[in-house]
Amino acid sequence: MHMTTRHMTPAEDARIGVRAVSEVESAYRSLTAEDVADHRSGSTARPGRSLPTELSQGAADAYEWALGRSRHGPVTGAPSREVPALWALTAEVDAAAVLLDDPVCSGDTWQYARGAHDALAWICGHSDRHV
Repeated sequence: MHMTTRHMTPAEDARIGVRAVSEVESAYRSLTAEDVADHRSGSTARPGRSLPTELSQGAADAYEWALGRSRHGPVTGAPSREVPALWALTAEVDAAAVLLDDPVCSGDTWQYARGAHDALAWICGHSDRHV
């Protein structure tokens, strides 16, 4: 298996979790392109999807981390130097799930954790839907 970082070109069959690198990259680009359009229009939610800014940011941070472009996990802050292994991705999903079930976690933190959870759960194959 080929690992990807910002300095390497992934092989066509390279995977992040259970998804092809190209799928993860496409999901990330789609999300960030919509966020740029929303920022320009002054919107805090994406048209047609009504995603709060923090949910969208959590998903974007999760995709960046999964693609090896961020040095820290989006929820735990765990250090990373490359594309995280499936076990690390799953651990981050689990950490997000703990926050989502915490009755004192609310507002922006909950929305951020939800975005990260949903993006990473999709990457790990726990869900067929991505943010």
